[in-house]
Amino acid sequence: MAPDEQRRAFLAQFAITSHLGDRLTAAKRNAELAVGTSDADERQTEWRQASDRLTLWLTERQLDEDTVGEVSGAFLQAMEDGYTLVKHTDGNEEADTYLELRQRADVTRQWLRDQGYSVPDYPKEQGL
Repeated sequence: MAPDEQRRAFLAQFAITSHLGDRLTAAKRNAELAVGTSDADERQTEWRQASDRLTLWLTERQLDEDTVGEVSGAFLQAMEDGYTLVKHTDGNEEADTYLELRQRADVTRQWLRDQGYSVPDYPKEQGL
């Protein structure tokens, strides 16, 4: 594998791992907060699902279709949020953040496609 391809794979895999780890942390916190409420069972299920997704990714480097959609959508949302931040602040630091988020979304979504996952194009920008 060429150095550029290795770097791209590393960046995409790191971004996916970070996202899934964040989702697990949030699901665990929500499950803990829901103990004794009518939402407890649902939150426990979400926690188990987040744990299963991260475990599958870490052990086999595989994602199910729902996880691919969630991950690719999350990166697009982060990119949109960065764009909104730049638009409303006109700051250089925010512009750098937006460009970094856009690159992360692009690299991750393209890497997922290269692995054979179905990732639809971003409607506002073909190829992304």
